[in-house]
Amino acid sequence: MMASAKRINSSAERNRDPILQVLKNNIPLDIPIRALEIASGSGTHVGYLAEHLPNVTWQPSDTDSINLPSLAAYKQEKSNILDPVVIDVSGHFTMDDPNFDIILNINMIHISPWTATLGLFSNSGQILKPGGMLITYGPYSLDGVLEPESNQNFDQSLRGMNEEWGIRDIRDLEGEAARERLELIKVVDMPANNKMLIFQRL
Repeated sequence: MMASAKRINSSAERNRDPILQVLKNNIPLDIPIRALEIASGSGTHVGYLAEHLPNVTWQPSDTDSINLPSLAAYKQEKSNILDPVVIDVSGHFTMDDPNFDIILNINMIHISPWTATLGLFSNSGQILKPGGMLITYGPYSLDGVLEPESNQNFDQSLRGMNEEWGIRDIRDLEGEAARERLELIKVVDMPANNKMLIFQRL
């Protein structure tokens, strides 16, 4: 029954390798690492990352309990994935064992209300170790400029579906993160007009 609950996200399959490479280039690979994934969805990313980053213990989470069976199925396959939990990042939450080295958030910021992004920063500021990193992935504008045209069309489509959604500007994210003692230390260009942002907890 557990195997049948496992779902695979096709877009996650397309971007998982580039995401893995950025993680390999920016996190320690030779010491135990604790990572929390916010908005894990089906678990396609965490399942793949757990396989290729065996030194990392992954805590998957999602705001929607409908994703828990699929996440649990991935957990059954990998010893370095913990039982999934429900987390609504837009509000304050507590963890039994905080002090994470890494918080990973893939493709959430543009398809959620701004309050979710503010919660991501505020909670990360509380549960990341000093020196720990919040790493996000998705499309972003920079200094008010959104390129290319396909991202502009995507942004309009998102806002048409939900007026609280939309592609965010890196400068706005940088400013809000700074309020929570999170410094933007790296912006990595990714395939398909996406970027990875790496914030470090001061």
